[in-house]
Amino acid sequence: MKFLLISVICLAFFACRSTNFEQWPVEIPDRNLFIAAYSEDSENQSRQSRRLYLQWVLSFYQGSLIYPSGWIDVQATVLANTLPPEREQLEQRLENLGGSIAAEWAKHNDLRVIDSRLLSLWESILQLAPEPEDRLRSIEVISEDIDDLLSGELRSADVHNARYEQKLGLELFSGF
Repeated sequence: MKFLLISVICLAFFACRSTNFEQWPVEIPDRNLFIAAYSEDSENQSRQSRRLYLQWVLSFYQGSLIYPSGWIDVQATVLANTLPPEREQLEQRLENLGGSIAAEWAKHNDLRVIDSRLLSLWESILQLAPEPEDRLRSIEVISEDIDDLLSGELRSADVHNARYEQKLGLELFSGF
């Protein structure tokens, strides 16, 4: 009951936000990318308005009342310790990855295959990867998993920290 009440209050706050979709933020991939993703999913269209979908996309990138760090913050953190030669390539790959995640994560909760647990896990992996080449490899592995999740070849329940420790050869969460 508490969860339901909190969810309703948060959605009310979220709905009250004045969003001008004509002035889409420049640091976020083009709005038409997400409109196209929304248009391709008739099942989601029957459960969620385009406006609400786009609001969730903005929340993914900019953060929200409940989750103040958005993808823009994650990108900044990952890029902060990267020197210019690798930075440009890493930045482009992070932008592409963010677009793939946002297009799915913004869907109605009952329909999306990328949930907030996966988002949090992937953000942690990207931020904990010590070197630029580790970050690039992390993006590759996460991108492959996204493709497999969307195609149904991988179940969300099979995506966890130990999977990435093994696939990336990193001890990401050894101190936890």
